[in-house]
Amino acid sequence: MELCRYLRWKTFSRQSGDPQQVWESVLRSQVPFSCLRTCQSWGPDDELASPECCNAQRACFVKDRLGGNGPRVA
Repeated sequence: MELCRYLRWKTFSRQSGDPQQVWESVLRSQVPFSCLRTCQSWGPDDELASPECCNAQRACFVKDRLGGNGPRVA
């Protein structure tokens, strides 16, 4: 799963720069997601903002440099 750079949620700051921490935050998050471009729970295309929905299939998607391909397995 890739993350859109405009996807936001309350439980994490992307300032850490660690992709593993980003994914751990997404996996444990139980708060609403929002789109930074609309500041709502939907994106510019009026579709839901969530890690599962904000993907490369959407015209508004911009890959986040921290998104990676999901959690690393040790």
